[in-house]
Amino acid sequence: MAKILFPTDFSETANNAFLYALNLAKVLKTDIKLVSVQSNLKNYLEVTEENFEDYINKLKNIAKENNLEHVKIESSLVVGDLLLMILDIINKDDIQYVVMGTNGQNSLGKKFFGSNTVNVINNSPAPVLVVPNNVKFKEERNFAYATLFNQKEAKALAQMEEVTKRYDKLLNIVHVDDKSITPQMLSVKKEWEEEYPEAMITIEPNKDVEGGLINYCTKNNIDVLGVVHRELSSFERLFTINHSQRLLSSANVALLVFQESK
Repeated sequence: MAKILFPTDFSETANNAFLYALNLAKVLKTDIKLVSVQSNLKNYLEVTEENFEDYINKLKNIAKENNLEHVKIESSLVVGDLLLMILDIINKDDIQYVVMGTNGQNSLGKKFFGSNTVNVINNSPAPVLVVPNNVKFKEERNFAYATLFNQKEAKALAQMEEVTKRYDKLLNIVHVDDKSITPQMLSVKKEWEEEYPEAMITIEPNKDVEGGLINYCTKNNIDVLGVVHRELSSFERLFTINHSQRLLSSANVALLVFQESK
């Protein structure tokens, strides 16, 4: 059975993201696999079995308060490297999505754009839903997908459309650019208009891509923005990370990050 992977550092930020994981598990009719990865044996031993059980009970209370207690939660406390552990779980289990919070206290916290979490986004074959601490869960939500009108995005777009359909919402597709669109991009746009006739496709003219996306999300009350993590050089990826950080800090949305198709 497919599962939602939820790595946690026990912080309030992680708890905030947990509601997203619960709700996603509900609409996808799947379970949650919760894991806390401690970087060394000392940290692992400091988290007693009683403390870990108390934390799990706190999350179960959050689920109960939101009428989501029926979602099954499988939990484990492990010691090791965060990225390697997450990739191992994804490879061994049928992980459909990874849900993570930002601005927490530990490896998933203030160092969110440090090596650990960046490596998860860079290497996870499963989409990663990134939830900033200031973005609070709402039952009624709106979805958008940021596109370059590239055929390599077709798989990610189909996944995004499936999620929005489960929420019984229409998908917004947005392209931000101040330059002329190439014939190839127009061809892809036409294909998607035919494949997703109910989707709202918008071209937002703006020299500042992130600023354009922030404006679009604000105007249209977007709660979850789908983006594609592209195969880039280390230098280019540095700027992509900065762009993503700006979106997370300014757009007041959760980011659903997909891998680009080969």
